[in-house]
Amino acid sequence: MLMLCHAVATAAWVGPTMALSLVVIALAFVVIAAFTALAAKQAAGEMQKLSHVLHGLRTDLAPALSAVALVSGEGHKLASLVSTEAEEIVRTSRRFREGLTERIERLDAVYEVLGEEVEETALDVAVALRKVRTGAGWFGMVRQLMSRGRRR
Repeated sequence: MLMLCHAVATAAWVGPTMALSLVVIALAFVVIAAFTALAAKQAAGEMQKLSHVLHGLRTDLAPALSAVALVSGEGHKLASLVSTEAEEIVRTSRRFREGLTERIERLDAVYEVLGEEVEETALDVAVALRKVRTGAGWFGMVRQLMSRGRRR
């Protein structure tokens, strides 16, 4: 036990050293608190300036945003109108193509009939020319009629 009492006794310099270190730590916390308060005050000032700038931007942008909304609505109407007109143009073009296709088919049929008529006419002309060359044509028939009349 005697050793216990002797071990509890501390040196005389420990108490004042601890007190000084506590004062230094307390002063450090005071300095930290002061700088934190100063930074918070500056941040609050900057936030106030930023708030004023944002309020000014909102005031300036409100008419611009309403104009953009109006133009957007007009753009939507215009896009709808253009879409409707484009659909009408496509329908008209489709009807035109269908009518044109039908007329081309009719024209093709007319060309076929006309081709057949030209072929028949060409054959008739060829036959008539052959008859004229062989003497069986009109002059040949007149000669035959005249020669028959003399024989009687």
